[in-house]
Amino acid sequence: MANPIRVIGIGPGNPDYITPLAVALIKSSDVLVGGERILAPFAGLGKESYPVRNNLKEMVKFIEDRRRDRVVAVLASGDPGFYGILEYLKKHFPREELQVVPGISSVQLACARLCISWQDAVFYSVHGRNMEGLAELVRLNSKVIVLTDPQKTPGVIARELVSGGISHRKVYICENLSYEDERIEEYDLAGIPQNVGASGCVMLITDSGG
Repeated sequence: MANPIRVIGIGPGNPDYITPLAVALIKSSDVLVGGERILAPFAGLGKESYPVRNNLKEMVKFIEDRRRDRVVAVLASGDPGFYGILEYLKKHFPREELQVVPGISSVQLACARLCISWQDAVFYSVHGRNMEGLAELVRLNSKVIVLTDPQKTPGVIARELVSGGISHRKVYICENLSYEDERIEEYDLAGIPQNVGASGCVMLITDSGG
């Protein structure tokens, strides 16, 4: 019988934000799967690893081959269940064969930094997705949290919203959360510079101070 697949959230990036359980399970796994940046801190463990790029189909076969006699851990930034790898894995493996370990998401850390509650927020990701429906979402909700990507930067998103007739929103842009170069800035929606958040970030759009 094949071993369960561990799906482990490692938090926003800084090792201080990874849970002790996640660390213990990573150390006791035989094979690690994840993005290159995610795998880098664990290179010293000397485990077989598989870097995930644009090779998800190949990743599934790799996992299936290894889990027959070894324990495979799939490492995910943030929380694997929040716009993460979990949904993709569930398309290829039965739910009961996945052992999910939650992690601290970038959204949680962004809201903590801003001292803003997030139970009343709505969420949207443009990472690898279009922006269809985002303007209406912002129009109808007072607190929208968006995960951006290098192509759909906060500046691009702001222009889309303004062209859709939305104005007078306060925007917080949270970049490189948990890292030494972390930066959090506040803008008016129409005044977001083009180059802000170019590497991907958390963008909080609100009609109030939170």
